[in-house]
Amino acid sequence: MTEENRMTHRGWAIVTGASGGMGAEFTKALAKRGYPVLAVARGVEPLARLANELKKDGASIETLAADLAGAEGLSTVVERAQALGDVDLLVNNAGLSTSGDFLEQSVDKEIQSIRVNVEALYTLTRKIVPGMVEKKRGGILNIASIVAFQAIPYWTTYAATKAFVLAFGEGLAYELRNSGVRVVTVCPGFTKTGLYADSGVPGMAGRLLPFATPEEVVRVALAAYDAGRVVRVVGLTNRLLAISGALTPRFILRGLMARMFAPTTAGRASSRPPKQRPEIS
Repeated sequence: MTEENRMTHRGWAIVTGASGGMGAEFTKALAKRGYPVLAVARGVEPLARLANELKKDGASIETLAADLAGAEGLSTVVERAQALGDVDLLVNNAGLSTSGDFLEQSVDKEIQSIRVNVEALYTLTRKIVPGMVEKKRGGILNIASIVAFQAIPYWTTYAATKAFVLAFGEGLAYELRNSGVRVVTVCPGFTKTGLYADSGVPGMAGRLLPFATPEEVVRVALAAYDAGRVVRVVGLTNRLLAISGALTPRFILRGLMARMFAPTTAGRASSRPPKQRPEIS
């Protein structure tokens, strides 16, 4: 890492869900760009391994073990962010997913997913953005999903949380358009991370649609941030799905998505990518 890079990015980058998958890749990529990084996740050991790896290359990285599904964990992250002072970039990457028949889901797990995917993202953004606006510099990078563009039966709650992320990011990007603060919402498709390994992708969708790598998603996300994009869908297949979904009447789209995502009758199973470390807060 050169001194020039360090001087270019003096403020901190905060990455949630940093223990594995896209979060770990965001942490690595931002450290390489010269950001000092605060890596946030639940797992102490994965964070320590990541920090040790990056410090060998001279990166400036701090770790914070916190559960964003709880009020105490969220407050801990807010307090640390405020203590850092100069935050240039917030990557709201942490996420939780459940899948399958709505009435068969654990209420506690679904509420946890809402707290992480919606409440934590909103709260961190609300607490950190004012400082960015004051200095007229900074950015928010939100990770939504291709499922944000339409209702997804059998992935009902998860898709609804990601629809919030997309609408919230677009609205905020417009409000802050002249402030010097960028807000970019990235919509990947299925990705080989612990999030999908834990919950699975229900129905035919998990077997037929491609899975991207975390490295690919992070590369596209940071390029979109550099270009000042507002929304970026990752992958040609996913862009075509988003466009076709916008042109299809919603009652037809609901039926199509139900067919694609309905759990299989044999064991009501879900398709899962290769198991990796959970990408959760």
